[in-house]
Amino acid sequence: MKNPQSQELIPLQNLIPEDSTLKFIQRILEGSPGIFANTGKRGTGTLTLLLAIVQDFSGSSLPVKFFTEDPNFPFQLPENWSIQLVKPDETAWKNAIEESSHESPSLLVADLLTINNYFAILCRSQQNNWFFTRIETPYIGIDVAYNIRDWGSLSYTEMLQKFSCIWSQTLIRNICQECARPVQVSAEDMKFLDPGSQKSEKLYQEVGCEACSNKGTTGRCGTYEILKIDDETRPILQAYLEENTAYLLPSEKHLTIQDYARELLREGKIGIQSYKQTISQNPLLRSQHLLEQEKYRSTQIQDMFSRFVTRQVVERILHQSDFTKIIEGERRKATCMFCDIRNFTSYAENNSPDEIFARLNDYFRDIIEIVFDYEGTIDKFIGDSIMLVFGAPTEQEDQELRAVRCAIDIQKKVADINQGTVDKTPINIGIGINTGEVIAGCLGSDRRMDYTVLGDVVNIAARLESKASAGQILISHDTFQAVRDYISCQSIGNLSLKGKSQLLEAFEVLYS
Repeated sequence: MKNPQSQELIPLQNLIPEDSTLKFIQRILEGSPGIFANTGKRGTGTLTLLLAIVQDFSGSSLPVKFFTEDPNFPFQLPENWSIQLVKPDETAWKNAIEESSHESPSLLVADLLTINNYFAILCRSQQNNWFFTRIETPYIGIDVAYNIRDWGSLSYTEMLQKFSCIWSQTLIRNICQECARPVQVSAEDMKFLDPGSQKSEKLYQEVGCEACSNKGTTGRCGTYEILKIDDETRPILQAYLEENTAYLLPSEKHLTIQDYARELLREGKIGIQSYKQTISQNPLLRSQHLLEQEKYRSTQIQDMFSRFVTRQVVERILHQSDFTKIIEGERRKATCMFCDIRNFTSYAENNSPDEIFARLNDYFRDIIEIVFDYEGTIDKFIGDSIMLVFGAPTEQEDQELRAVRCAIDIQKKVADINQGTVDKTPINIGIGINTGEVIAGCLGSDRRMDYTVLGDVVNIAARLESKASAGQILISHDTFQAVRDYISCQSIGNLSLKGKSQLLEAFEVLYS
């Protein structure tokens, strides 16, 4: 079967000159075999690319068995390839592929996956063979599973066991090199093009000239999404398909169309407008782009909260139904604690800066470990003082008890530190704790934002700390009422606090 006007195969390196992408493909093909599906809409060059991948993988020694329903197949195949014309029905495909299993081992290729050959190809892929094929679909990546799920009764789990790679592609317009204009894109505008970018970058804008008929673009190039399916990515993809949950895949196993298009954008091969249009005009790409931005925002929030609470608490925060309230602000009950080093000013005056910071860092490191053990939140550092919160951003029914026990462990830890540094000035701290209603949320701007709590409860905790002697823990009446059955305390009477017209009853925590 020869078409007199058949085309020669194009080498893969001519279609994809990027070395990083070629290595990406190589890693996939070195893994466990299965179905390698190239997907895209009709007319986007999926067949050209599929044949180039097979030719590159098979070389000149590995025989290739090629199946097609097209009697006028448009390509001239290499000599080590055999081609078989198959009638367009399920039985003919089943027989043709079954017969191939009795032949010498070869690489199997079908120019198109259809309802006619779907089952035959999936059965053949079970025999530890690579089976290359193509799927005509507008879906991208693992979403192609939605396109073929109605062809049979296979579950997503069974389907994922058959596939080893899904390669999707779409076309994007090349920028005209005659009139391309370099522009400096601000860091803020770069966030739309690349949510992970933190700086201004030089990119290229389409302009238009005689060479490109004033379009600013000439011809089209491919941009790709490559997904490796293996034991690591399979459960993540299954959760995506069955539970509508989306998680980031390892970068070495997932190259997105956005990733690839951004490479072309930074290399000056495509322009800013072409990139934006490709993303905005394709609904699937647009949703992927929005998901990418949301994931980046989530990562930022995780990173921000991880400075103040343990990773486990961060996960709990992000999965709460009232997450928006946590970010935007809410009224809630909380217990605030202030720890401050006594006579630190005189200590700082008599020691070198590097010694001061080294000792403070050691001190704070030990305290933070204790705070995290009690799942407290680090609100802020104020010089040699630290502000802690319990009961925010996540609710803790025993917040007062956690705070007081945390304070006791901190004082004991400081005593241990002092015993181990007899040749240095001892560190002594005073602690104040108060419980009540606060306003909690994120304060700041897009460039810098912190989670904090505000209100009179905070001020009183700070005033109690200022009254505490070295080694002393002072708590308010509200905190005392919650811990009195668990912690030994004694009243120290009513205190006059700065900024308060009324006296406040305070209690000292007794600990050995």
